[in-house]
Amino acid sequence: MVFMAALEADLRALSAEARRRHPAVKDAAEHAILKLRSLSAPSEIAQNEDILRMFLMACNVKSVKLSVIGLSCLQKLISHAAVASSALKDILATLKDHAEMTDEIVQLKTLQTMLILFQSHLHPESEESMSQALGICLYLLESNRSSDSVRNTAAATFRQAVALVFDNVIRAESLPSGKASSARLGSRVSAVADNVTHSFSHTLSLPSNSGDPTIMQNLSDVGKLGLRLLEDLTAIAAGGSAMWLRVYSLHRTFALDILEFVLSTYVAIFQALLSYQQVLRHQICSLLMTSLRTNVELEGEAGEPSYRRLVLRLVSHVIRLYSSSLVTESEVFLNMLVKVTRQDLPLWHQILVLEILRGFCVEACTLRLLFQTFDLNPVNTNVVENIVRALALVVASIQASDSSEETLAAVGGMFSSKAKGIEWSMDHDASNAAVLVASEAHTITLALEGLLGVVFTIATLTDEALDVGELESPKCESNSMECSGQLALLCMALVNSTWLTILDSLSFILTRSQGEAIILEILKGYQAFTQACGVLRAIEPLNSFLASLCKFTINN
Repeated sequence: MVFMAALEADLRALSAEARRRHPAVKDAAEHAILKLRSLSAPSEIAQNEDILRMFLMACNVKSVKLSVIGLSCLQKLISHAAVASSALKDILATLKDHAEMTDEIVQLKTLQTMLILFQSHLHPESEESMSQALGICLYLLESNRSSDSVRNTAAATFRQAVALVFDNVIRAESLPSGKASSARLGSRVSAVADNVTHSFSHTLSLPSNSGDPTIMQNLSDVGKLGLRLLEDLTAIAAGGSAMWLRVYSLHRTFALDILEFVLSTYVAIFQALLSYQQVLRHQICSLLMTSLRTNVELEGEAGEPSYRRLVLRLVSHVIRLYSSSLVTESEVFLNMLVKVTRQDLPLWHQILVLEILRGFCVEACTLRLLFQTFDLNPVNTNVVENIVRALALVVASIQASDSSEETLAAVGGMFSSKAKGIEWSMDHDASNAAVLVASEAHTITLALEGLLGVVFTIATLTDEALDVGELESPKCESNSMECSGQLALLCMALVNSTWLTILDSLSFILTRSQGEAIILEILKGYQAFTQACGVLRAIEPLNSFLASLCKFTINN
């Protein structure tokens, strides 16, 4: 058998390496070779402690060469299920000792062994063994003696371990295994209309963010372990200390990144398990609200762009995936985002917020959910209407700019690059003035794409209402002039609440821009909106858009 032959070769290598300085290891290796020849399968090796003890002995010498051979052999044994579950404690103790060694190869071998351990039958199941295993990864991540390669490997290993923990929660609690993908903030290299169409079909496949799923109050032991991990990650991201994880210090940005991964991937857990819902509502949302505040100076990591970006991405996930159960929290988040667009903040911060708002606008199902949850509910804020107005104000801000012509030209250039399938990027050698113009143009572009996203979303939802029979095509002869059906009424209400604001912005850009790509994109928006208004029998907005188009044609 190949596995048995490989083990014997490893034992011979250990014996040869230990011959001079470590005679006890040499003798144990030769004894293990004789023992191995009497065994015929991995299951028999698992029942015999001598083989495993031999490799642990080699590791415990803490000679780099012996440790590398010993860890490689441990990996083989674990991968082939040739280790008894009772040996987990000793293996973790050995790996912990090796994590404290300074040799990079040994550290990387330790992390490789950890990953194999997580994916094997030895996967830690108790809170004690799991905290120790995760602690080894975090130690190597945060150690000042770790190289960049080791830190990157430790971060990836920890992330994979977290995924396995929550995969086990899904199985233990008998929850749906489907995973939501990360939020689409919209491609910068394709037409807005294409973004909306792709986003609509994509979002339909995501876990539902509506209805009342069955809430489970009791947790299995695996569910409790996942909850401990979630609580500690949240505490660290908020600047506090872990209660369960064995880590003295951990960057808040890293903890926040892991939280984003969990929230965006394991939606079923937060929808079905009460304890997880409570952590999301009371701890994670509290962290996000504090981090979103712009009227206080945030110190350290919390004030850095990378941390802000992760906070905004988490806020986006909460709104997209959990707004039906977190109505009040989502409303607060949305109002805070809208407020940011009107504040005198650094352009990078405004751009991050506009990317999020733009993402909502080009996701037809998300915009529909927000309008249904908030704007159509008399007790809530008209958040979609406020988003549209905020985006329109950003577009209008170009009139007050000292470099409005340069900014408009830059906006046209960004649309032109997008039409060619080229990702726009800043020239790092550009002057400060050029950087400022490009950044302002970026905000205008994002806001304009958001408004066009609303237009194409209305068109997409109207087409859906037409397909399901809630509306009749204008080609059909019918005396009925009223919309009927929930989706049709939603489309009509969405048109009525946004068309004036959208028309003002689109007509302004249409009359001021010179670039072909941006004009074509806006004309597509005009066409989509007028067609939707025709199907909806929305006469006033239809006539107003057509009049604006005629005025533009005559003037040109």
